[in-house]
Amino acid sequence: MNTIISFLISARHQNKVKSVLWLVCFLALLSGSACFILRELHVSMNAEVARVMQTYTRVRTNVLSTLDIMDQQLTANPCSAEYAAQQRRVAFLPDGMNELFFFESGKVICTANNGLLPKPIDLGEPDILPANGFSVTLWLNRNLEELGLGGLKGSFAVRGNHGMVVPTTPVEATASKWLQFEVVIRAQDGRWWHASGEPGLYAASITEPDGPMGLRDGALTTTQCDPAGLHCVAARTTIGQLLGLGGVVAALSLIVCAIVSAWLSSKLYALLARHWSFESRFLRRFQSRGVACAYQPLLDLEKDFVTGCEVLARWHDVDGTMIYPDRFIPIVEEHGLTQPFTRLIVERAHAELLPLVPLGKRMQVNFNIFPRDLDAAVLLDIFAPFLASGSHFDLTIEIVETGALELETAQGEIERLRDAGAHIYIDDFGAGYSSMHTLAGLSVDGVKLDRSFAMAPDESVMARMLDHAIDMVQDSGRKIVVEGVETAARLSELKASGKVHFAQGYYISRPLDREAFARFIAERGPRPSAKPRLVA
Repeated sequence: MNTIISFLISARHQNKVKSVLWLVCFLALLSGSACFILRELHVSMNAEVARVMQTYTRVRTNVLSTLDIMDQQLTANPCSAEYAAQQRRVAFLPDGMNELFFFESGKVICTANNGLLPKPIDLGEPDILPANGFSVTLWLNRNLEELGLGGLKGSFAVRGNHGMVVPTTPVEATASKWLQFEVVIRAQDGRWWHASGEPGLYAASITEPDGPMGLRDGALTTTQCDPAGLHCVAARTTIGQLLGLGGVVAALSLIVCAIVSAWLSSKLYALLARHWSFESRFLRRFQSRGVACAYQPLLDLEKDFVTGCEVLARWHDVDGTMIYPDRFIPIVEEHGLTQPFTRLIVERAHAELLPLVPLGKRMQVNFNIFPRDLDAAVLLDIFAPFLASGSHFDLTIEIVETGALELETAQGEIERLRDAGAHIYIDDFGAGYSSMHTLAGLSVDGVKLDRSFAMAPDESVMARMLDHAIDMVQDSGRKIVVEGVETAARLSELKASGKVHFAQGYYISRPLDREAFARFIAERGPRPSAKPRLVA
């Protein structure tokens, strides 16, 4: 899952994301279009099959009607001259059958066209028994040579003593050149016989399972049987035939799908980009496990051991990447989340640091606050765990000057915080709005010099200004913290000056997670006080 999320939020993969979205949209539209077209094709196929079925239903109706008329009008002695005349009159009726015969004991005795046969024609065992709903017995696809119709085949239909030859009815030529048909006749026991059309279609329709979207071996098929189940019509068309007839339409459909996919994927990408933007990810996880603390050790230069730390905020992105404050602090400020954010950091830091305080010792813990949150009532509530009676911590609040402070108002809030036991420092002194005027106007406990002083190359203007800044702050009677100490030489200079109280920087230690800081404080921090010995 993290791999997918990393792919979605990574800037270098955005072109791939767009391509994947387009492909998904294109395939979805193509599949939808194909399903729609296939559904319409099935509708058209079923309509054509029903039309073909009407031909065979009409033939069957004519057979039954002719048999009814024969029962009514053939009243003369069978196979007499008058009987033959009656047969011919029936045969010449509209929609009548031309070859009628008298049937007895399984044999054709005489016909309308041939009269009394020299030798009765034994039809043998019937193919379809009269229990077919029409009381008609059928002999299918028989040779008609004995009736004087050499080279032709037809079916014999008999009811009682009357019967007729039913000629083979071919599938009508259809305007739908994209379809092949097969007509079969079925018996009640499931056997079936080819009647006309393309052999094999019906067999395939009842044996091959449907594939995706109703396709069978690359072809569309459909089968219908009449309500009596006597006639069935199977139809088939192949994808190749459809493309041959509608290649231009298919090409235009692909172009339209590609264009619509481009538009749709751009809209989806915009939604996806908003949902997975850094700001959205941060706000969704703000109250959950995303926020983390890092601890940068504070070195007491007089005692030469670590007495505390500055608590720094970090954020774990959804893919596990560690994000630094310069990316998320502006979001916190923009959305008015500075107080909830500070509270999250304070609560987590207190829970993680409390077990690390050496026995009988205290730990200095520095927090940055936003200038807009310089409200004693709010801050005393937020920092209550560190200011509670019996706390093992010395709380230092560093005011980050992202904007000019209104000195008179700020002074009142600072005094209330100091009265409650908090120490107040001005952070990043020497950068931004920080000035000696601000320092002189506020009763703060100390000053943290901006890291640009200590990190400046030797003999540079900023490096020389470091000594002047230290002297000015010392003259104000405030404690001094120098951050950005990255070399042994710089640390030695600060110790030798005797004017700097605390130092922090990468040479001393980078910001650490809770486990690493626990090991660091155990090695470089104050030793636990010995337990008092019991005197007997």
